[in-house]
Amino acid sequence: MSKDEFIYLYSLYQNIDGSVDALLRGIYDLGISHAYTAIEGYGESSLKSLERIIKLMIDYNFPLPKIEPFFKFSIEENREWGDKFDGTKLSKIL
Repeated sequence: MSKDEFIYLYSLYQNIDGSVDALLRGIYDLGISHAYTAIEGYGESSLKSLERIIKLMIDYNFPLPKIEPFFKFSIEENREWGDKFDGTKLSKIL
């Protein structure tokens, strides 16, 4: 990351709306919910994090993503970690 990119990103985060901050925190929490462990059962703690994110998105009128593109991915892949995939095909941002 260049110095200019860092300054731009820093400025962006300094002026972030509280709802976006909460959403980013929720996504981070979801991402680490099973870090360093195997996901057993249906990953209840990650589902709770996901429910909080969905509620927050609804409360702040953020558009929810379509879930159909994710149906082809299984928790059974790669010892519950999932196989690698190209996230740009599922993202409106990337």
